[in-house]
Amino acid sequence: MPAVNIEFVPLMRGVLEFISYMGLAIFAENVILARALGVTRLLKLVPDHKAQVWDFSIPFLMVMGFSAPLGWAVHNLFFPWLRGYLPEWLPVSALRPLVYLTCGSAAMIITWLLLFLLPRRQRQACQAQITLGGCSTAVLGTLLICANQNYTMMQSIAFGIGSGLGYVFIIFIVREGRRRLRSKDVPAIFQGLPSSLIYIGILSLAIYGLVGHAVVL
Repeated sequence: MPAVNIEFVPLMRGVLEFISYMGLAIFAENVILARALGVTRLLKLVPDHKAQVWDFSIPFLMVMGFSAPLGWAVHNLFFPWLRGYLPEWLPVSALRPLVYLTCGSAAMIITWLLLFLLPRRQRQACQAQITLGGCSTAVLGTLLICANQNYTMMQSIAFGIGSGLGYVFIIFIVREGRRRLRSKDVPAIFQGLPSSLIYIGILSLAIYGLVGHAVVL
C-alpha cells in the first residue's frame, strides 16, 4: 500500500502541473487578450454569421494540440543538430518562424486526415475552416512562447491545448457580449463599433490585471 501511494504522488503532481499550464494559457497568457494573436473573421468587429464557431474551433484545437509536441521536438532536437551545419552568418533564430510554420502545416495535415472520422457534413464544414485556424498567428505565437520559456514536452502540450481553449473561450465571450450590447438600454451613440471596442478593451484590462504589468524606466 505505501508503494502505491509513493507512485501515485508523482502522477497527481504531473496532472496538476498539466492543468496549471492549461489554466495559464487560457486566462493569464490568453493568445487574444494578452498577446493579440490569431484574430480572425470570427472576432472582427462586424459580426460574420456565416462563420460557425465549432466548425472553426474543432480543427483549431486539433492543430494547436498536434503542433505543440512538434514545436518542442524542433526546439530541443532539430535546432541543436542543425546549429552545427549552418554558416556563422546565419543564426538558428532566423529560421525559427519558417520551421514553426512548417510544424503548423504538418499539424494541419494530421488534422485534415483525422477529420475524416467525423460525419460527412460536419467534416466538410470543419475542413472549410482548417486553413483559417492552422494559418493563424496564434499557432506560431504559441510555439514561440513555449520555446522562449523552455517548456518540457508535457508543458508545451498543456500550453498549446490551453491556448486553443482560451481562444475558443474568448470567441464565445465576445459573441455573447455583442449580443447583449445590441440591447436598447445601450445609448445610440455607443451602439455598434464603440461599444464593441470598450467591451474588448475591458476584457483585455482584466487579463492584464491577472498577469501584472511592469513599467521599464
